[in-house]
Amino acid sequence: MLFLRSKGIVISKTDVEEADRYITVFMEEFGKVSVFVKGIRKSKKRDKTAVDILSETDFLFHMKNENIILSDFFSIDNYKNIKKDIEKLNVALYIFSVLNQVLVENGKNRGMYTLLEKTLRYLDKTEDMRKNYLLIVYFLYQIIKDEGIDTGKNVDFFIEEINKKVSILAKEILKSLFDEKLKRIIDDEKYEFTFIKEVILLLEFYINKNLDIGINAEKMLWGAWIW
Repeated sequence: MLFLRSKGIVISKTDVEEADRYITVFMEEFGKVSVFVKGIRKSKKRDKTAVDILSETDFLFHMKNENIILSDFFSIDNYKNIKKDIEKLNVALYIFSVLNQVLVENGKNRGMYTLLEKTLRYLDKTEDMRKNYLLIVYFLYQIIKDEGIDTGKNVDFFIEEINKKVSILAKEILKSLFDEKLKRIIDDEKYEFTFIKEVILLLEFYINKNLDIGINAEKMLWGAWIW
């Protein structure tokens, strides 16, 4: 029997019956995969946090009829600072929602995995929510690039494509983003939350339009989202 190993981040979970759990894991080596974890919720020996949402875990497994059969797993990081802060948690869950809709099953994407890993580590440490929302801006833009969605790297082209009214400061944020100079926005507090939120919604609209999906920042970041 050939055993495989990969670290992965749990991006969704569904508890079933009294003891079992289905998880969706974004693995560094194998992409997005679905895994059944039998008996985990009643186990007194296995690390339950390692297969909970928002955990980075080292997985040991083998394949059987194209299904992943777990042999063992060990927690690497469970991002405690994110889990205890509702605003940070909403940011992380929003990003997971984006990935769950964009990533294809078994589609390896190491670059996106590395981006997610860095994003969660940054989010776990920072206390500046303005910067955390700019982190979402950057993440959404990387999704657009990774999916090959055309922006022309031009703000006017982008605005024409979305056919929406854009404020001056939101346009400046977009220009800095397309020019790979977002740091100047991070360091300038005149770009307040209102304009950052506007940019998030514009990028989200563009992704939804081009990929025919339904990510929803209004609900998950600023609505009555309950985890």
